[in-house]
Amino acid sequence: MISQDSIEKILNTVRIDEVISDFVNLKKHGGNLRGLCPFHQEKTPSFFVSPSKEIYKCFGCGKAGNAVRFLMDHEKYTYPEALKFLAQKYNIEIDETISDESKREKDELASIYIVLSFAQEYYFNYLKNSIEGKSVGHEYLKQRGIIPSSIDTFGIGLSPSEKDAFSKDALKKGYDEKYLIEAGLSLKTNEGKLIDRFRERIMFPIYSITGRVLGFGGRIMSSSTNEAKYINSPETQIFSKGKTLFGLNLAKNNIQRNDKCYLAEGYTDVIALHQAGIDNVVASLGTSLTEDHTKLIKRYTNNLTFIFDGDEAGIKASIRGIDIALKDELNVRVIALPDGEDPDSFCRKNNSGDLKLYLKKNDIDFLIFKTRFLYGDKTDDPVKKAEIVRNLIKSIIQIPNHISRSSYIKELSYELDIDEEILYRELNNQLANQNKNIAVSKSTRTVEPPKQINKHLQSTVSEQEKNIVKLLIAAGNSDINEHVKCADYIFDVIKDTAWEIDIYGEIFKYYYSFRQEKKEYPELKHFLHHANPDFQEIASEASFIDIGISENWSKKTGRDIPKNFNYITEINSAVKHFELRKMQSMMRDNIKNLKQSDINSETEAHYQKIQQLLLSMISKLSRELGIAYY
Repeated sequence: MISQDSIEKILNTVRIDEVISDFVNLKKHGGNLRGLCPFHQEKTPSFFVSPSKEIYKCFGCGKAGNAVRFLMDHEKYTYPEALKFLAQKYNIEIDETISDESKREKDELASIYIVLSFAQEYYFNYLKNSIEGKSVGHEYLKQRGIIPSSIDTFGIGLSPSEKDAFSKDALKKGYDEKYLIEAGLSLKTNEGKLIDRFRERIMFPIYSITGRVLGFGGRIMSSSTNEAKYINSPETQIFSKGKTLFGLNLAKNNIQRNDKCYLAEGYTDVIALHQAGIDNVVASLGTSLTEDHTKLIKRYTNNLTFIFDGDEAGIKASIRGIDIALKDELNVRVIALPDGEDPDSFCRKNNSGDLKLYLKKNDIDFLIFKTRFLYGDKTDDPVKKAEIVRNLIKSIIQIPNHISRSSYIKELSYELDIDEEILYRELNNQLANQNKNIAVSKSTRTVEPPKQINKHLQSTVSEQEKNIVKLLIAAGNSDINEHVKCADYIFDVIKDTAWEIDIYGEIFKYYYSFRQEKKEYPELKHFLHHANPDFQEIASEASFIDIGISENWSKKTGRDIPKNFNYITEINSAVKHFELRKMQSMMRDNIKNLKQSDINSETEAHYQKIQQLLLSMISKLSRELGIAYY
């Protein structure tokens, strides 16, 4: 665990403009910086960075936070990973509490990473500079259509044909044989000699998301049938095929930018597509897609397109991954290449423009693809048709969202000309067999709203209350007068508000706890650096209340930002708007009481007095706010 002192030191040292400018082209805009948002596609910059407040905010997609949050959102780091990245960037020594056992494990992992990095440089240099590399290696890559710039980009290398050349050189340079073996680079013979795992193979380094070497894929250059075409690094402490995607370190930003990920099968497929200008593509290292793979993809997009080889065997082998992706709520589409082609061969036969056009035209929904692939011309075989329907329903039940399921049932009904009721019956049977929630039939089924809509419907926090929380964060510690803080003024009016259980209510109660405990109210920076990312995001929005947004943005939202923003005026207005809304709500309740048929004259007179008092207060507040009240 990183100590709080170290965290504070990192947060107090980093400059957010320096961190973000490594990823975004920023230009001066008043006292701030502005650029195109890296989280969504846009033509007009709406992404602002405030060096003085140490935050960023996009007024297009809503992303906001501090430097740590940016790295977590953009690079998909965990909180500790983001802190360590910043510590390294600014040469800050961090104090981390770890046990002796954890320290030993950490040192071992560091040693494995070091030998893997050495191996990548060794294989790369051997391809570039050795006689064997220049003659055999480069010639093979040239024949496969891999250009020199791709060799550099992907760090491709060559392992020597001599059985122990790499291991001897590594030992000579002082690398421990224990870590050479644990990294999967060397093997120990019965005679106790160290030999190379990879010999006379083109070496494709497999990188982590952050660009660290995890292992290798070695491809044979000859057409020999006695040896495996590919050999991957074995499972190690840091490498697992089922948890790693080839090319993700290079593709992640492009996947996020395009909001789409292409999934191919092998190393050369990714490289060939990359050379053709398709740079949001990854491969699953020749293994079936796993849940860990889909979780990696979901960090960057919810849209996944499989690129299947053209032969039937290749499609059948790959089609199993569709259900895994559906289970993780990815929007799945499929592109099938012409018969006999794989992405590597297809790219070499087509120019970039034709390839992109083919991918665009043949990108179809998984259900249509699977229906047509499985169904084909088997329309006259009822047994086969029933089997195919069961197979397709099996995919549909992987989808957790009921609305999406209903849409696919409707689509399947149209494609196969089968009544929806029959399809729902099969769906219910399969769900029952799996002990899942049963989807009811067409005639009685109800639609469950998606989770985000449920959350939205449950939240009744008004815009005034949201605005008050933002003003509380931005200026709660400011003085209204010599004796009263802005936060005190707000709490005196609305401390008894029945907040919904949502992030605004949580922040309000959190801030109010400082008053209860008689502590000094926190500054804006406290929330910007809070461990809770939702606190950071709302604090970032609060930070930009006083920033003049471009005319285009004002027109787009209908929101006028005053040039001379006054927090006290805004707080006073927000509190009065809140009071007005509360009075209006009370008056509606009072009218209901007056309309009761069984009230006596005394009770009616009481309600009439309340009504007059509320009308008087509403009228007064309306005048103060400049609102016409009738």
